[in-house]
Amino acid sequence: MTVDRTHDLIDRYIGLESVEVLDELLTVCGADIDARAIPLLKRRLGDEKGQSSEHRVQGYTRMAEKSAQMIACLTALIAALEEG
Repeated sequence: MTVDRTHDLIDRYIGLESVEVLDELLTVCGADIDARAIPLLKRRLGDEKGQSSEHRVQGYTRMAEKSAQMIACLTALIAALEEG
């Protein structure tokens, strides 16, 4: 995966993530998101998958859509970072 594609995925992910998790990412990686963030991103992916299911069950359509976007973004970002 190209560097530009990875940066696009990072930008997309940051736009969806909460401030608390972004603060943790900055603590772990500094200004760059790199392979050091993979464990945190995988944890967030698991969390988001659980929340997505709950949102669908409770009928929160918009929140379920945002969760689906986050899951797709995290999956692609993790894959890009793992490729190096």
